[in-house]
Amino acid sequence: YPPTSFDGSRTKFDWRGNFLVAPGQRLVAGLERENEQADSANLSAKTGNQAGYVELQSEITKRLFVVGNVRYDDNDSFGGHPTWRIAPAFIVPGTETKLKASYGTGFKPPQLYQLYGVGPYGFVGNPNLQPETSRGYDAGFEQPIGSRLRVGVTYFHNDIENLIDYNSTYTSLINIGQARTYGVEAFASVEFNDRLSGRFDYTRTTAINAVTGAELLRRPRDKYSLSAVWRPLDRLTISPTLIYLGQWQDIDRSTFVYRPGGNVAIVNLAAEYTVNDNVTLFARGENLFNKQWEDPLGWLQPGLGVFAGVKLTTN
Repeated sequence: YPPTSFDGSRTKFDWRGNFLVAPGQRLVAGLERENEQADSANLSAKTGNQAGYVELQSEITKRLFVVGNVRYDDNDSFGGHPTWRIAPAFIVPGTETKLKASYGTGFKPPQLYQLYGVGPYGFVGNPNLQPETSRGYDAGFEQPIGSRLRVGVTYFHNDIENLIDYNSTYTSLINIGQARTYGVEAFASVEFNDRLSGRFDYTRTTAINAVTGAELLRRPRDKYSLSAVWRPLDRLTISPTLIYLGQWQDIDRSTFVYRPGGNVAIVNLAAEYTVNDNVTLFARGENLFNKQWEDPLGWLQPGLGVFAGVKLTTN
């Protein structure tokens, strides 16, 4: 099939404020508006979302902290949806172990391409899709070892309703009644000296259709990340990252037979230079070695991408 194009634009306006309402009590509030439009040979559509949120960051004692927030989204296509989250943390005296946990809800509307897009192999969007909603929790710990090394492990669990996935013929999308993801995240970070630090992250994920028990497609079971932050100059920061996505279950686009996908390594590089207190220059390269890979199988992912810009702030 010949390649198809799908051009989209997204514009976002947001305001965020931080208020110290009392010693150890900080209130964060925000408003945002996002407009999205998409055009292709078969499509011209637009939508938008506006939201407000409030978060209270509480230092109850020197070792006990609680963060709680509420958010309300008013989506142009799907109406209003409230969500919330609470996250306590406690630092154990003596060992300085941080015990942490969270519980919250989520809301995710369908993308314009999922609703109206047209692609190769007879794919068409589904304008009857409903938003995904979720409930999730996690619990874990972080442990400092000496002054330069820190490790941590967290267990997570998410229950999702109306998960958006392919239909049985892979020609459109449907809402799955219920889905479940759970697994473990672990990390180790080290400060080699005042100018160089590194971090290793690992995530093991199990993702299933909670109704049938089948494994969900295109969710890597294992993900590794190795990153560094180097400051060769006081004003210059360089950050290389290596990401490895392990194997996942997928569908062959020619035969419609299940077969593995994944096992992909991607290298990214970012740099930032502070000109003064008000001006910062930044640049990043994604997929630095132009790795050719597909997700889903049959859909080529972007190759080398280079981005640069300037950040202006006022005091």
